[in-house]
Amino acid sequence: MEYEIAVLIPCFNEEKTIQKVIEDFLNVLKDYNFKIYAYDNASSDSSASIIKNFNNKRVKYKFIKQKGKGYVIKQMLSEIQADCYILIDGDDTYPAQKSLEMIKLIQSDSCDMVVGDRLSGNFKEKNERLFHSFGNKFITKLVNLFFSASLNDVMSGYRAFSKNFVKNLNILTKGFEIETEITIFALKNNFKIIEIPINIKQRPKGSKSKLNTYIDGFKVLKTIFYFKGQKNEKNI
Repeated sequence: MEYEIAVLIPCFNEEKTIQKVIEDFLNVLKDYNFKIYAYDNASSDSSASIIKNFNNKRVKYKFIKQKGKGYVIKQMLSEIQADCYILIDGDDTYPAQKSLEMIKLIQSDSCDMVVGDRLSGNFKEKNERLFHSFGNKFITKLVNLFFSASLNDVMSGYRAFSKNFVKNLNILTKGFEIETEITIFALKNNFKIIEIPINIKQRPKGSKSKLNTYIDGFKVLKTIFYFKGQKNEKNI
């Protein structure tokens, strides 16, 4: 059976960018066996209609009523079958072209998860919110300390997963803590992680981050301390 790739795009109010993100992957992956799954998390803008208007059998749409990025990704990973999963935000800040490198690493069994490492790229230059940069570095240092790791970017939203990794992953968090939870799960259960440096793009005018630096940052910290005290969950 031909190797199958699933591009997962959780989407909430991304009418400025979602079309370009999908178009970029349709172009970059044109020589692969793939599908794009854009799950709209009850957007109040025109994101849903933009996704549904794609006249392409590779683009799949689903409406998710319950709010929360973590909840949407859990739904995606429980419903979608593939050999390689590419997870990316719908804000057009990540380069679709880098997915080719991610796919090769997963397909060759070089690792279980690939992370697009923003902090080794141009994150400091492009990120317009000072505390986002500080928070990312602090969270990464804390995870490295608690889980004996040496990662550069714990909270990146651009990742690739193997089929085996997804099969074992049991997501508990509902919001922006999701990336931190997935990273900790991989570390605690000895899944191999490879980080590749990426350069991010700035959001276009009128497009805003949904992450609240303080509220979501506190939730991420709670997540780290919670999983620090939990036993490993790997069942292979």
